Amino acid sequence: MFVNSDRRSRTVLTVLVLLLALVGLGRAAASPDALTVSSALYRGTADAFPATGAAVPTWKQSLRAVPRVRLTGDESWLVMELRNPSQNREWVFSPQGSLIERVSARLYRQGRPPQIIETGYRAEHAYMLHYGVDITLAPGERAWLVARFSSPFYASQPEFVVSSRADYRRKVSRENFLILAALGALITLSVYNLFVYAGTRNRSFLYYAAYMLTYCAGWAFTFHIPADVFGLRDLRLHYLWFFLLPVLNTLFYLHFLQLDTRLPRLARLSRGVIWLSLALLPSSFFLLPYAHVLATGAISLWLVLALVAGVISWRQGFEPARFFVLGLLALFLPAAIILPGNVGLTPDVPFNSELFTLLGGTLDGLLLAFALADLIRLLSRQNQASIAQLRQALTLARTDTLTGLLNRYAFEQAFNASGNQLLIVMDLDGLKGINDKQGHLKGDELLRAFARHLRTLEGEGITTYRLGGDEYAVLAPPSEEKRLVARVREIESEMQAEYPTSGVSFGVAHTGHAPKISAFEEADQRMYRQKMSKKGVARPSLLT
Repeated sequence: MFVNSDRRSRTVLTVLVLLLALVGLGRAAASPDALTVSSALYRGTADAFPATGAAVPTWKQSLRAVPRVRLTGDESWLVMELRNPSQNREWVFSPQGSLIERVSARLYRQGRPPQIIETGYRAEHAYMLHYGVDITLAPGERAWLVARFSSPFYASQPEFVVSSRADYRRKVSRENFLILAALGALITLSVYNLFVYAGTRNRSFLYYAAYMLTYCAGWAFTFHIPADVFGLRDLRLHYLWFFLLPVLNTLFYLHFLQLDTRLPRLARLSRGVIWLSLALLPSSFFLLPYAHVLATGAISLWLVLALVAGVISWRQGFEPARFFVLGLLALFLPAAIILPGNVGLTPDVPFNSELFTLLGGTLDGLLLAFALADLIRLLSRQNQASIAQLRQALTLARTDTLTGLLNRYAFEQAFNASGNQLLIVMDLDGLKGINDKQGHLKGDELLRAFARHLRTLEGEGITTYRLGGDEYAVLAPPSEEKRLVARVREIESEMQAEYPTSGVSFGVAHTGHAPKISAFEEADQRMYRQKMSKKGVARPSLLT
């Protein structure tokens, strides 16, 4: 059953609007305080900073201006000319937009010694998870800021911004809240689904939990949480997690979408992405400048295949795939914007692309959790249908199809499991004569008519059975013997009114503590003696 197309469109639109709204929360509001800044990038062989601000114009002539840094890593110079037309004195110099291993800068102000600035991945940070450093610039003051920065790779083109301290603090607080909330949500989803896996042993939950933990670890390294909190600064660990993402998510959707059964060719291609990602993973240690480019390629291939698999599975009627597709769209939107920039194909976006991607991945994780919940609902519905079918099959296995009474199998189960019971064994007389003279259809009518009469005996603790052919039985509490014997005789009279040549022979026994077979044989022998006694009496109502 497919979801209505209008509903699908509204759901997709809602997901995208939510993602963009989260990004909007992460952006700082425009400030009325702003510096006038002109800046340029340079590359050259200069080994030392200018001695004074006055020397900067001459000093930079020895360098070569470049439009951008090399994403595979280099060492560059940034020269910024600052002028403060506002009344604000407190500012922050903030390298951002990419991991930068080292940033060393000097702020040259007239009449004061240069301010030495050290920041970047290897330095201690004044602002948690951010590279910002406080600087002071008096109203109307002009200054030069010269920075030398280097890194073995850049995830995207780095930006260098000078903003008011108040705005920067608000931005840092807002972004840190979103970062920690997103990472906390990822950890919560992971732990919860590990518990679900422990109870269900469904590997979809295990792969999902591993995928979420890996996504969390990758972005924790991207935002320098291990560096700021634990002092762990090892660039080789940063892209390790992003090579594992295609592996774990592909394992997840192979199992979740049952791809080997639904789309075997696409399943084989997806396994190819797993092996490709594992083959490229060592580049995090041995080809670090190219690791982010290789990871970008593996992630792009994974996202395309996963989206195709999800859409086809959804169109084939697998309902939980709709949340899988929506989750991928939440991840695909930032990926489509940011991944091309990672390899220099498109300009950088004017907002915090890393936070944008983290929020997209968190929304993806939430929607994947919905997909798993939908899978549980689907499996529960299938299990209920299977249980209903099983119950129906068990009922049919215990029911005589001709009369609707319980059959011999049901009788043996009840007879052997019970304690002290009253057993009545009955034989429907006259069946053979009716079959011979009026046909088996008429004989079947006799069997069904007798069953209808026997069913009137049923009550609390009283059950009736057809053992086969013209043999029937009743199990009941011993206290019901007198009433039931009288009622069986009444049934015989009622049957003879409908079928004059019929009759009922029966025998009674109590199971007690004797062997069950003995009680049955006792009742059967009494029934047989009654039948023989009827043959010795001239009674036209009974066939001989």
